[in-house]
Amino acid sequence: MSRGVAPVWAGFVWAALALAITAGFGLGAALFMAPALHRPLGAVWPAAAQAHGHVQLFGWAGLTVLGVGLHFLPRLRGAPLVHLGSARAALALLVSGLVLRVLTEPLLAATDPTTWPVAPLRVGLACSGLLELAGASLAVDALARVAWQGPPLRSRASLWPLVPFFVTAFASLWLALAVNAVGLMALAWSAGSLVPDATDGLSIDLALYAFLIPIAVAMSERTCPLFLRTARPNLRLLRGGLALLLAGLVLRVGGEVAHVSAAAGLGRLGLAGALGLFVLALGIFAPRRPLPRQPVRPLADPIQWHVLSAYAWLLLAALLLVASGLTTLGVGDITLTTDAPDAEHHLLGAGFVTLLILGMGAQLLPGFANRRLRSPALVWATLVLGNAAALLRLGPLVVPAYLSPTLENGLLAAAGVVGLATLVAFGLNLGGAGPIQPRRSVPG
Repeated sequence: MSRGVAPVWAGFVWAALALAITAGFGLGAALFMAPALHRPLGAVWPAAAQAHGHVQLFGWAGLTVLGVGLHFLPRLRGAPLVHLGSARAALALLVSGLVLRVLTEPLLAATDPTTWPVAPLRVGLACSGLLELAGASLAVDALARVAWQGPPLRSRASLWPLVPFFVTAFASLWLALAVNAVGLMALAWSAGSLVPDATDGLSIDLALYAFLIPIAVAMSERTCPLFLRTARPNLRLLRGGLALLLAGLVLRVGGEVAHVSAAAGLGRLGLAGALGLFVLALGIFAPRRPLPRQPVRPLADPIQWHVLSAYAWLLLAALLLVASGLTTLGVGDITLTTDAPDAEHHLLGAGFVTLLILGMGAQLLPGFANRRLRSPALVWATLVLGNAAALLRLGPLVVPAYLSPTLENGLLAAAGVVGLATLVAFGLNLGGAGPIQPRRSVPG
């Protein structure tokens, strides 16, 4: 790449940060501030909340993962890099669709059809889904072309065992956005202002369980032994976890669609078992490998703490899935939260995915850019702020009986503000303190 040309990942990561700060954490904070300040939003609230959740999943997490994947996977494959023009086109389509979604869905809910024409807003919503799907198609096509180039896949010992994870993840990203596009087109032809629950829920489940978790596990398998000194992961357990994850997801979705509670309950238990297998196989909480003359001090490293706390949130999500699965099967009545789906999504999104991005991003992205982090203190800051944002977001869902509505909304608004501060600190740190200077050889 010529001097002065931004690397392929940079546009994706900075766009992800911009969307998360504005339409993600920023919009989330505003939504909960409105009722706390006695400014009811009426039908706009659920529409804006639905758009906010979509941007957090596919904007903040999805764009970051795609950017890292487009940079990292060609190197892991030993193939030519992704063409910058293809990456830029994919990014432009994805960002255009996300921005159009977050603008048109709340506006549609706020517009009185007897006063103002709503057809342009409905067309805009349908176009937003198609734009995102087109962008994902370009990105997935670019990654597929990388996979078919270079030496035989089986000869790439570092990549071959992880191929099922990457194929599952990127195929599921495309499928999740295809479902999203269908839901938005259904909304465009209806009289409502919300994507139907069935399609929105399926898109979220595909994004969380079949896209983000498999890609996070695959990246952890590659990076944790190298940077965090964990033991080599158990590949057999990882593959078993992936099979159980997909089986559990199919059972859960099929059971919920067909209203078969036994299948839905078993699916939740299968998903919980898969998450547990991933943690066990990766050895995230196991002792670290010592190296000669290099003491192992994982608790003195903020990046290690990011990864540890991320996987702790994942285990909490598994616990919630066990409780909801047993309740669905009629084995007792275990209630951990008043809004289990919302808690589940935020345990995985605000807890696991975000903390892992903040930690591994601080480890990997400066190396991608050949720059240093601005300050190690900012890594500690994102650790504290990121966990605080997740706690503030999830706490009111678990103990709402002890909170007044005003206090509950205040805590949820604070979660958005703290999350916003977390991403500002992360972005400032990625700005770096200058390029890493190559080491000079010492004469004689």
